[in-house]
Amino acid sequence: MRVSSRQRAVIEMLLQETKSMTVGAIAEEIGVSARTIHREMDVLESMFEHYGLRLVRKAGAGVEVIGPQEQKQALRMDVLHQTTTEFTAQERKILILCALLEATEPVKLISLALDLKVTTATVSHDLDDLEQMLAQYELSLLRKRGYGVELIGSEASKRRAISRLLSDHLDDHQVIEIIKENIQNKNVRDIDSISERLLGLIDKEKLIKVENALNHLEEELPYSLADSAYLGLVTHLALAMERVEKGENIHFDEVTLSELTGTPEYEAARTIMERLKQTFQMEIPAAEIGYITMHLRGAKLRNSQEESLWPENAELMARTQRLIQYCEQRLGLPLRDDGSLFHGLLTHLEPALYRLKRKMEIRNPILDQIKANYGELFAVTKEALAQVFPELHVPDEEVGYVVMHIGAALERTRQEQQRYRALVVCSSGIGSSKILATRIQKEIPEIVSLRNLSLFDVGRIPPGEYDLIISTLPLPNSPMEYVMVSPLLPQEDIQKIKYHLHLAGERQGQTPEAKASKPNPPLAGEQASLRLRAMRDYAGYASELVEGMLVRKWDNKGLAEKEMLDRICGELQKRGSLRAVNPVVQQLLARERLGGLGIPDTSMALFHGKSEEVRAVSFTVHLLEEPIRIRSMDEKEMSVDILLLLLGPKELPKEGLEVLSEVSSMLIEEEAQRVFESGDTQRIADHIAGKLYYFCLNKTGLERGR
Repeated sequence: MRVSSRQRAVIEMLLQETKSMTVGAIAEEIGVSARTIHREMDVLESMFEHYGLRLVRKAGAGVEVIGPQEQKQALRMDVLHQTTTEFTAQERKILILCALLEATEPVKLISLALDLKVTTATVSHDLDDLEQMLAQYELSLLRKRGYGVELIGSEASKRRAISRLLSDHLDDHQVIEIIKENIQNKNVRDIDSISERLLGLIDKEKLIKVENALNHLEEELPYSLADSAYLGLVTHLALAMERVEKGENIHFDEVTLSELTGTPEYEAARTIMERLKQTFQMEIPAAEIGYITMHLRGAKLRNSQEESLWPENAELMARTQRLIQYCEQRLGLPLRDDGSLFHGLLTHLEPALYRLKRKMEIRNPILDQIKANYGELFAVTKEALAQVFPELHVPDEEVGYVVMHIGAALERTRQEQQRYRALVVCSSGIGSSKILATRIQKEIPEIVSLRNLSLFDVGRIPPGEYDLIISTLPLPNSPMEYVMVSPLLPQEDIQKIKYHLHLAGERQGQTPEAKASKPNPPLAGEQASLRLRAMRDYAGYASELVEGMLVRKWDNKGLAEKEMLDRICGELQKRGSLRAVNPVVQQLLARERLGGLGIPDTSMALFHGKSEEVRAVSFTVHLLEEPIRIRSMDEKEMSVDILLLLLGPKELPKEGLEVLSEVSSMLIEEEAQRVFESGDTQRIADHIAGKLYYFCLNKTGLERGR
């Protein structure tokens, strides 16, 4: 019969004593409650009987084992020689931390030592190592002789530590398995498993109940969550329910909570909380809504690039561009023209920065692979993030995600730049090679030069004039490595050719001739129609914005911010840009509560919004006689005397959003800032018109084709 470490300790204590011991004395020695020892006695009673011994429990007198000495020795030998699980130092620390996080009172070192089958000195050494790790979560250890050890820190810090433990040592599929498995079968796993011990921090039944409470989440949020973010939310909520049930309540900053109120995430969090209250039949503190809201905002995955283009991201757009430029300069490769990289990073960085600013846990299960495969790129990206976001500590996990975006862009650049020349060989140089060449041109456009040869002509071509030989038959005397394929070029042969092209590119590099760009093919009728419509739409929104330009000076002495916005929007209503003033002003103020609008290192603030009360896109400049204090986009207080107002209708097509986005991105440029601060109406209008002109040319492809 297998026994636990605690049961083993109880057996040894009882067998070595010649007189009875009280349950209280045993409990104190091991470091657990008397009730726990009584439970262990119930389990051990049958074991003693198996060895011909009797466990005698007398009220007030204590506990004693009665029986022949040789039977006691047999039991002692079996228990002492029983195979036990040995833990590594890292595993021990995980288990110690689990015990401390679960405990509601100090834990005795002897108890930890018995559970881990090591000495108290080893446990003490492990605790020394843990203290350094716990400091990053603003946690510490209280250690006193005779008292034990206790984890000190806020509930929020403890939850962060638990979340990190789970994310570092559990795979997503383990959580998925728990959610899907039958609750009745949940106890069949190996109890010595580190994973099982970690999973014990969250009751599995709670995981399943939480997952059920999130059934309608997709309908309640204006965007979807990535699978990993969804699993993180399930784990976060199950952990919250576990801790609340134990009476471990969390505190949330009231100011931050008020700023989150009214956001889609807050409303979704409130709905989730109501469901959880009903499911678990317990009161849940309102502060938990704040943490759920933060988790949702930090796990945001936008459905489209257009949403990330809205001007509230003006500062982030500028920083994203600087990040790309820094990497481009350090790597010596063109990245700035890669629209997919810019939009991908912008979409990723918005929720990532939210997580970083609020010290939320970031998990990257493939970090080690990224470091191993992209060592140089990882180092450059880390430098770039430190340069562009100096106010933040960006952990390696987040650096890894950014590396993935830039790595994908580098791969696209490599594919665009690489142009290969190939020889296509068959027995006569005609027939099957012609069929094969036609297939290659269609399926592998990076091969820009194809030459058909017979088997006998291969050796006459200098190797420097081609990058790869593709043949329909074996070439025993080939001057270089070749790829043998079927003339019909099935999918597996296409992949085989691409693999060899990759090797050829790495081995030989690209010659200037091979890198020559292909001529642009003429546009088909459908493409031409789409291009014309795009030209019309981009130019239409740009013209509308330039023609509606307004630069006006205001005497704002004694006026509060709302009163100033009322007057500005009143002017826009007179001009026909707005249907109503108050809804627009309220929306602008609500947006300001969510995050600063002041443009750092300028005297300008960008107020912006989309509303059903806005008739058309508009950009107006308002010069104030007296500066006002306002929060900046980097959350500092600043003084501004220029209010920029960028407005659009509620339902605005992609082209209109991109035009407004282009205007907002201008505001980060030093040249544009000088123009706006001049207050010269004509100069401002000319600058915007010029920028939008080239923007429209670029968007419709005319600039490259001129």
